[in-house]
Amino acid sequence: MSKKINEAPISYGDRPERMASDIQKKIEDRDTPLSNNPGLDIDVDGDGVVSSFEELLASKRFGDVVDKVKHYTGLTDISNPNSLMELQMMLQRAVQQVKSIESSNEEYLENLAVDLVKKEMSLPDDAFQFDVELLSGMGQIDTSKMRGKSDEEPDEEEIMKAFGDQNSEDMEDDIDAFMDAMDKFDIEKAKRRFINSLIQGASKKGHYMFNLVRDELDRLDPQLLNLYGVLMSIADLMYWIIPDEMTQMMAGQGEGIQGSEEVDETTDPPTIKAKGLFFPVLIHELIKGVYEVLGTQGLPDDPKAAEMVMGSEDTLPYEIWDLRLGPVIWEKFTAAYPEDLYADDMREIQNYLFSRFSSLSGEEFFEVAREILSETQKGQKIVKRMVDEIIEELRQYDLEDVLGSNEYDDDDEDEDDEGFRDFLGGLGIDLT
Repeated sequence: MSKKINEAPISYGDRPERMASDIQKKIEDRDTPLSNNPGLDIDVDGDGVVSSFEELLASKRFGDVVDKVKHYTGLTDISNPNSLMELQMMLQRAVQQVKSIESSNEEYLENLAVDLVKKEMSLPDDAFQFDVELLSGMGQIDTSKMRGKSDEEPDEEEIMKAFGDQNSEDMEDDIDAFMDAMDKFDIEKAKRRFINSLIQGASKKGHYMFNLVRDELDRLDPQLLNLYGVLMSIADLMYWIIPDEMTQMMAGQGEGIQGSEEVDETTDPPTIKAKGLFFPVLIHELIKGVYEVLGTQGLPDDPKAAEMVMGSEDTLPYEIWDLRLGPVIWEKFTAAYPEDLYADDMREIQNYLFSRFSSLSGEEFFEVAREILSETQKGQKIVKRMVDEIIEELRQYDLEDVLGSNEYDDDDEDEDDEGFRDFLGGLGIDLT
């Protein structure tokens, strides 16, 4: 394995720019939160040996980030110290200019962010409630609920209670039962890690969705579009050129955090609460909140088990790696979509598909994930079959709804709502 990895290092192509040395070393040494994930156990070059798929992801993502910075800043080489100082000054100027423009248009931009996310994700008006806030300055994010690191691993008894075979007569003395429970715990953590990388990858794309409302932003200020590009592209670059230890330390202290989201599931429908320092960050947090709800199907049914998995995986240090590698994982995931899934009247199926994929059992989940990331025809066929099943189930529900409409009575409204939620649950979506 070591020999194989050394033969396939990070590839920079003809770019002179380099990521921070400790980030590159962690990727090449398979020392990241995704390194041992079963979804990335892929034979890259077909020789029967698993290569470091992370190196391919990182090479692609770093190149994309560098190209975006050059596009928005106009710089052709950002590898030397002078260029980096210029980027820092450009970032500071962009922050000041953006906040000056946004400060007098906060409510408009908040509503625009919600409308944009609902439109692009084809969300029904009654699917979610939104509580959004465009922040006026740094230091307004409550980081008290953010995990700086993983919770302490639960003890053996807790693992057995949450993941063990409850029918075992004497679980405490049953080594096989304990090892089986540990394996289940590990696979659920790995699955959550992969889903989190998809969520961050999908929401990271939201940083550049401002291009979809060009006319609206131009009316506020013609400079705003490019300012957002400068802001977001340089911020992306910082995840790669600032040493990982420094980035992790800053995140642990709550420094540089520009947004937050949480889901209030006690409301009906659920409320996505999103805060962002800038308009693109607000979009990112809104998308993340939606996928958080859709991705809950990937958690264990038992609340205690789900809590243990999230306590282990939903941390700021891990999120940083999801932000680095997740966008390319998400690109490969969406590349497996059937072409017609991008049509306006089909985009809502993408949400059902994500939830259906998340709800797969561990073994099925990672088998499908590897096929998708390997870009195989088998992976595309699996995704196509899942989409066809979802469409058929939706068609059946519509048919049943029409056939039952003749006997509809206002008193049955609550029962109909419950029936629809049961139907969504069958598709892998739980909005309760």
